[in-house]
Amino acid sequence: MHQIFKSMGNNINFSKKELNNKHFIAVIGGSVSGSEAVNLLTEQNFRVVVFDMNELPYGKLEDGLPNWHHNLRDRQTSVINEKLKHENVYFIPKTKIGKDISFDEIKNDWGFSSVILANGAWKDRSLSINKISQFIDKGLIYQNSLIYWFNHKHEPTYNGPKYSMKNNTIVVGGGLASLDVMKIIMIELVQSALKEKKGVLVDMFTIEKWGVDTILAEYNTNLEELRIQPPTLIYRRNAEDMPLKSPKDDTPENIEKAKAVSKKLLEKYVEKYLFNFIPTSTPIGYIEENGEFKGMVFQKMKTENEKLITIDETFEIKSELLISSIGSIPEKIENLTYQGDSLKLKEQSEYSVYGYSNVFAIGNAVTGKGNIQDSKQHGKQMTEKIISEHLTEDALEDWLVAYNNEITDKVKENVDSIMLELGNVKIPSEESILQMEQKIAELQKKVGFSNFESWITDHLPVRLENMV
Repeated sequence: MHQIFKSMGNNINFSKKELNNKHFIAVIGGSVSGSEAVNLLTEQNFRVVVFDMNELPYGKLEDGLPNWHHNLRDRQTSVINEKLKHENVYFIPKTKIGKDISFDEIKNDWGFSSVILANGAWKDRSLSINKISQFIDKGLIYQNSLIYWFNHKHEPTYNGPKYSMKNNTIVVGGGLASLDVMKIIMIELVQSALKEKKGVLVDMFTIEKWGVDTILAEYNTNLEELRIQPPTLIYRRNAEDMPLKSPKDDTPENIEKAKAVSKKLLEKYVEKYLFNFIPTSTPIGYIEENGEFKGMVFQKMKTENEKLITIDETFEIKSELLISSIGSIPEKIENLTYQGDSLKLKEQSEYSVYGYSNVFAIGNAVTGKGNIQDSKQHGKQMTEKIISEHLTEDALEDWLVAYNNEITDKVKENVDSIMLELGNVKIPSEESILQMEQKIAELQKKVGFSNFESWITDHLPVRLENMV
């Protein structure tokens, strides 16, 4: 094929695009990294089939950002829409790999020229405490489930888990996502108590913007009068060690500056939203009474030379609710090989999946973490960095745009290399293309999909900002 391109002289770009139109590429996941891959492929006239497990292709923009960020979410999702509504894109929503269709079927039976994994990090990292999973949704809530509930519970058709925030909730975590969790708990408790005790209705956006402290002062009340026992955030290190602010570089001076900012940010959150914070502690067990969750046991820690060391001190916190906010990882796909939480790649490759030809991975599907670049601190997910020193929407958008640019730059680098490898892939026959189009049509019909723009319009949830 390279010889064909060479012999065509000045028509090389047009000829490449003409040939590329015969290739079908599968992209699993349509959010930031997936939509960027789609955009780069369609620019070169590839035809792309996007499989997304959700109704909407927005990933954590839809269900990882708490819905007080609605303006930011809408601006970012419109970018994804522009990339996916291309005439060469076939969108298949509500189709989860490993459940609705197997990876092996996509790889072996459909006839794709390549498969690109862009499925992100959706699975909560499990608490490593024996038998605690018995309390899931019965005293234990994981962060992704909590935020999904918080974002969708107002919808008339919502039929997922229903949660009730409780006094003295324990939250285990330490990133910015855990601070969003603390805000959710306090917003829910304060809204409910003001309505019950004062007959006052205060919307979520107002409490989030001004803070619990300001709202309580406005109504001349306090947590004690409202009978609110605030939640407690437990972190295994000190406040300054929380990954709230990344240093500009690895110099000791900038590392110390970042630590000082992280500590200050936490203090601002505690002051504004009135929750408790306990550092240098890690969960080691739970309290159970008559088969019900009643609290947690914690081990005290100390830091020596940046290493955590246990000390001979434990304590208990009685509570009826534990929320785990310790990060997200990609769900593992059957028949792919993993090393720990990370997808195994071929030796000396940043994107080629081990054990397969023409199967590639981009974004969080590569790292098994919440940040695409190995040079960054892993274990942070998107919502764990969405903050600024001033807690403003503009600063959040600046960060998110920079974060998305970081992802798309890396995706572009990987997709450029992937497209070079596709130069040696055999072009599918006309019969294979017809079979591919038939399979696409069957899956789209199964979920009721007709065209991208009408699907998005019909399936956007009821946006809370229109209800207040």
